[in-house]
Parts: sequence; C-alpha cells; structure tokens
Amino acid sequence: MPEAFWTQLLARLSVPGARLFASTNPDSPRHWLKVGYLDRVAPPDLHAWHFQLTDNPSPSTAYVSALTAEYVGLWRRRMIDGAWVVAEGPVYDMFDEARHVVDELPSMRRRWLGVDYGTTNPFSALLLALGDDDRLYVIAEWRHDSRAQRRQMTDAQYSADRAPLARRPRRRPGVDVRRPVGRLVLRPVVERRHPGTAPARNDVLDGIRSVSTALDSGLLRIHRSCTGLLDELPGYEWDPAASDRGEDKPLKRDDHSVDALRYVVHSTAHEWRHMLTTSTGAGEPG
Repeated sequence: MPEAFWTQLLARLSVPGARLFASTNPDSPRHWLKVGYLDRVAPPDLHAWHFQLTDNPSPSTAYVSALTAEYVGLWRRRMIDGAWVVAEGPVYDMFDEARHVVDELPSMRRRWLGVDYGTTNPFSALLLALGDDDRLYVIAEWRHDSRAQRRQMTDAQYSADRAPLARRPRRRPGVDVRRPVGRLVLRPVVERRHPGTAPARNDVLDGIRSVSTALDSGLLRIHRSCTGLLDELPGYEWDPAASDRGEDKPLKRDDHSVDALRYVVHSTAHEWRHMLTTSTGAGEPG
C-alpha cells in the first residue's frame, strides 16, 4: 500500500486500546516502511517480528520445497529468508560460464523465438528450445547493431536476414534450427505492429526472477555461439542510484540480448516451471 494510506491507518487508531497488525513481504532496505518504522522500533508502541518461510507451520514440506525452488539470489533472501536486502552487483550473479555454456546440444522438441526490437539500438533475436533432456537451451542468436555496422534495416530486411535462425543453421549435433518455431515473442510495444506474434511478458523484475531461477536451478544452458548474450550477461548489473532510492532496477546499458532472453524465458515459464523440482533441483548442477 502507499505510504499515505498507511499514515491514514495509523491516524484512525483513536479508540483506546486500538491495534494495527500488518504483514509485509521484505523489499529494499530503503523502503519507506523499513526506514520510517521498522528501523525505529520503540516498545511499547511499536513491535516487529521476523519470520522465515519455514516458520509457517501450515504449508506442506513439498510446497515449501517447490516455493523455495522458485526463488534464488535476491528474491530468495527476501521471500524465503525474510531479509530486507538491497539489489546490488550483477543481476545474474549465479551465471557461471563453466556451468551454463555448452558446445553441444541434444535433440529439441520445442522452440520459441524471443526478440528485443531495435532500429538505432541493437536488434537481438534468441532462439530458445526445450531439449529432449528436459532442459532449456539458447541455441542460436542473431544481432544487428545499426550504429556499429552503419546501416539501418527495415522490418522486411530483419525478417529476411535472420540467417542463423532460419536459412543457414550451424551444424550442431541434434539441432536443426530450420524446424518451425512454436512462438515468436516480441516486446509488447512492438507486437502491436506485427499481427500474428505473441507479446512478451514485460514485467522486468518477474522476468529477471524467471531467468535467475532457470540459471540457478541448472535448467537453462546457452550455446557458445551466442556471443552477444554471453558478452552482456556478466556485465548486467543493478543500478546503484536506483538502489539508493529504494528501487530494484537494472542499469539500462548493453542489455538488448539479456532483454530478449528475459522476454522469451519469462513468457514461456508456464511451460517449463514444473520441471524445476522434477528434473534439476534448485541450485544443483544436475
């Protein structure tokens, strides 16, 4: 709820003995509730209690395990451990090239294409696939940077020139990227101009959480040929200025391939999330 509403609630405690109980999900340590109230606990007027997910006696062990697998990094510390922590450093601090980058690929049974559309900014397209081993793989990438190449492209040229994704696939074991793509996922503002495509789910923080979960669980792998994405992942960081304001916000720089990854992974989460606890196990190489 907004701070103004909270302030009004406190002002309504006019009846002698009135009490207000509130439950929170932890956020940034700069959040107005943390700074203005929880950091100033002064009994007998104000009390605070800290709980972790495991302190709740109601959920089953299976439910707790499944929910814990959904959260990693920043979100696990907040939503599972109940900690008010700041978003800082690399967004995908669980990314490890030795663990997540592969040179060979299994046979694939599903494919989705995620696109971060750009004209003056780089255009990035990533082909995500579900392997027969029940893992997700980014199997191909196509990028065009009009500033670097000194040439802008039209929509028709973009569609015709996605060679690594359509006409001239790289020879890799078990992979034929010419097979039909199950869904083309575009940034929502672009999707409105391209009927027949699916809009990406563009919730930035939820999307980052989906990618983080897929990486941390060992569910997601990236082929070494996707150099644009691999260049961006280690340098994708939280904005320290936004963190100082109590906001969770990544820096808007060198983020075109990581945005395409977020679009396609988060938009297809309903198709792979059930595999987190059935095939990989959170945090395990698998």
